[in-house]
Amino acid sequence: MVDQLGTRSDDEPSGPDLNLSAAQSRRLIELASAHVLGFREGLASGVHPASYVDDSLDPAAYEDGIRAAKELREDVVPTNGTSVEVLLGEIFGPAMANGTMHPHPGFMAHVPSGGLFQSAVADFVARSVNRFAGVWIAAPGFQQIERNVIRWFCSMLGYGEGSFGYLTTGGSIANFMAVVCAREHDERARPAGGEPVLYVSAEGHFSITKAARMAGFPASAVRVIPTTPAYAMDTDALIAHIEADRALGHRPTCVIATAGTTNSGAVDNLPLLAEYCRAHDIWLHVDACFGGFFHITERGRAALAGIENADSIAVDGHKSLFLPHGNSALLVRDQRRLGDAFRVSDAAYLPGLTTDDELVDFCGLGPELSREVRGVTAWLPLKMHGIHAFERALDTAMDLAADFSARAARLPGIEVIQPHPLVLPVVNFRLLPEHEGADEARLNARLCALICSRKNAYLATTQLPGYGVVVRVCILHPRTDAAVVGQLLDDITWALNRLRAESDTVGRSPRRAPRSGHRRC
Repeated sequence: MVDQLGTRSDDEPSGPDLNLSAAQSRRLIELASAHVLGFREGLASGVHPASYVDDSLDPAAYEDGIRAAKELREDVVPTNGTSVEVLLGEIFGPAMANGTMHPHPGFMAHVPSGGLFQSAVADFVARSVNRFAGVWIAAPGFQQIERNVIRWFCSMLGYGEGSFGYLTTGGSIANFMAVVCAREHDERARPAGGEPVLYVSAEGHFSITKAARMAGFPASAVRVIPTTPAYAMDTDALIAHIEADRALGHRPTCVIATAGTTNSGAVDNLPLLAEYCRAHDIWLHVDACFGGFFHITERGRAALAGIENADSIAVDGHKSLFLPHGNSALLVRDQRRLGDAFRVSDAAYLPGLTTDDELVDFCGLGPELSREVRGVTAWLPLKMHGIHAFERALDTAMDLAADFSARAARLPGIEVIQPHPLVLPVVNFRLLPEHEGADEARLNARLCALICSRKNAYLATTQLPGYGVVVRVCILHPRTDAAVVGQLLDDITWALNRLRAESDTVGRSPRRAPRSGHRRC
């Protein structure tokens, strides 16, 4: 900061010296905190919308985002320092005021990430102390905190003694690690003969295919299994595929089940899959990135029964624990499987590696050596509030989704599509056209964009087999309440009226009745 005489004051953090004084550090924190708290107040008061873009499907059409990116573009590295106040103005100005806003309580697209402020503070502390978390002896205390969190996650999913895990930056990495574990297990059990094969349902996450490719599986090794009318994996079709592959000399290596598909929240038949895979020595991995932590609720435990018998589970804390992005985990029923897949030999320049399972070196349980301390981001809010607070928040999300589903179904022309019992808080609906031959996909995409244009909620479309393009609502934010859901219903009603005003209804036949049941595309 420059005073009236044009000289730099002592508490200005910017400048040529990388080593900030106590006063400069305090000033930097104060300036950043003021902006962050102002941003959070803006979210609460409605200054910031749920999304600055109404339709995120066509990036090339988002002119405001392109303009903001051009404004911030710098191809030449800066040679001199810039005032922190100016830089924070860029972050909370042109960098912030565009795109979609995950921390907004009206963000209901994809699977929201609440981004608990408590976790952000914990992450700030972890980054500030900058301890090395690759080996146990470098930070035993922080390692124990991370170990505690992993054990808590295991217990939340029903795993018992001998289980463990690895905190990752996302579910894609967790799924990748699981495929590597499955490959290693298969190679140890069946060291010779046949091509290894993986199985995932048509409603499984696209990261599975990427994980298989990164783990060395050719594209031909991934079998996509059709789903039932309730969008769960068709187990009869799965078993038929496995038997056919065995007859061809292939090696069924891994079945990837889903506990909460992104499209509809469907859960595969976990008890049957676990029983079959164990009987045939096939690794069962459950992608529970959406639904996993709902297991701490009574309804969630019923829906996810059998998940505790899987060999591995991927979970996203930045979804159903409301943590900031970058908080996921791979959990394994047998800790030794992580070591089999990722154990490394010692290197002369490293501190000594432990041989005690209670004092783990995370570099031997996952793909990374250099990694930040991760556990505190989940540890702080769990310790501050206790697990029952998270259980109540998830129960509230499920209740709000059920209420929204019932009320949306009463809106004229709206069909709510719920082919399986609603547990995970995702609801799909569509507007039925008022005349035959109408472009249903365009109609529902337009409906979604109109709802989003009100800026109170941000939704997205998806495609469901048998129904095509639908509007999807996912309620999973700790600050989403009945008022936010009520506003969404008001916005849907407004959008319906706007659509009808846009439409020329002269000479058109009456609206079709809703379809019953489910049909394939």
